[in-house]
Amino acid sequence: MLVKILGVLDLMAAFLIFVLSFGFHPPELLVTFFVVILLLKGGFILTGSIASGFDLLGALVLFLSLYYSLPQIAFFIPGLLILQKGFLSFV
Repeated sequence: MLVKILGVLDLMAAFLIFVLSFGFHPPELLVTFFVVILLLKGGFILTGSIASGFDLLGALVLFLSLYYSLPQIAFFIPGLLILQKGFLSFV
């Protein structure tokens, strides 16, 4: 059950990353929420989960998007990795 909830959060974070890649600017509070969620989920890298590194990368991209205009490819790579991780949590 927890894996599915975390998977939904991954899918929502990936959607947010893709929205940012197309130039839309969601509320900063929403972006900050997902930065914190992805950082917390990325903490599992300490247990040896390499896939949690994708969460850290996504959190970094989201955080940087609050202050800088990033190229579109900077959003797509972490977005695809987190999207894949979200889909695999339902398998």
